[in-house]
Amino acid sequence: EKGRMHFERAIEYSGGRFLMAKVIYAEQYAKLVFDKELHDRLLTEVVNADPVAMDLTLINRVAQRRAAVLLAGSDEYF
Repeated sequence: EKGRMHFERAIEYSGGRFLMAKVIYAEQYAKLVFDKELHDRLLTEVVNADPVAMDLTLINRVAQRRAAVLLAGSDEYF
């Protein structure tokens, strides 16, 4: 649960604008605890989010691409 708390804090600090935090949360935490619902929800939020944010647009676009790949492989993993 400590890991979950840190990921949620990172998302909170950025106001949800740093999308890569959600991707890493899904990839590193949700997979580890085998939580498909959390995994898919986080990645869907990233894919559907507006990537434009001051100083974060490029990394957010990368995050969206990574999220789409991870989401496509979700059923295979879980």
